[in-house]
Amino acid sequence: MAEETLVIPTQSRSVTTLNVAAAAAVAAWYLLRGSVPQAQVARPDARRPSVLLVGYDHVEVGSSLRSAAAFGFRDVLLDDRGAGWFEGSPALRREARAAARRHKNPLLVHRARGADVERFDEVVFVLSSGSATPVEQTRVARGRNQLVVVGLEPNELLEVAPGRVRVATLGLEPFERPPLRLTASILLAEIARQVGRRRRVPGRPAPRPPQYEAALRLAATDDVLLIDPSSLQEY
Repeated sequence: MAEETLVIPTQSRSVTTLNVAAAAAVAAWYLLRGSVPQAQVARPDARRPSVLLVGYDHVEVGSSLRSAAAFGFRDVLLDDRGAGWFEGSPALRREARAAARRHKNPLLVHRARGADVERFDEVVFVLSSGSATPVEQTRVARGRNQLVVVGLEPNELLEVAPGRVRVATLGLEPFERPPLRLTASILLAEIARQVGRRRRVPGRPAPRPPQYEAALRLAATDDVLLIDPSSLQEY
């Protein structure tokens, strides 16, 4: 029924959807800031940076890993600060892997060590809010020797050699410990936009647009329940 359809372009053949909250965050962020189409480049993987996620909650970590796979990443570093991805209980690890769609997610997850940050030529810490260069104005497509870190708060920034560190911000409203699945998904989408996608090969068909089994049907007014946000906060 829509006159125009907007798509968040994923780049994986196996994980082709995002968590619905992550998708909403990515869409809202670009609606507020605007965007430009992905560039078509010869070797996008050569432009893709390394990524370090810092996670405190197992489901947030799992959903962020799902987003990483959907946006074309093949491996990520994970600083697991109690999320239990590596050493959690069986129940905790099952929930985390379900959120990551692990049964079809080929992503390699490496445990981050303290010295990992030191081996990169450039480190970009991306904060959820605060005063810094907007991430859309920060080049985050410099290849594997660039490390992009998300999930740290300003008071947790690591000490890295001067001259190799930049700080960027997503420009969100301040929020104590914002959900990693949202901040990471926004950042991963912006990295994917800057990295671009493989240039079309002449003679090969263009990627098909999404196909939907059925159109949306608007509900009758009597069937719509309006919820005040304060009620959700009380709940």
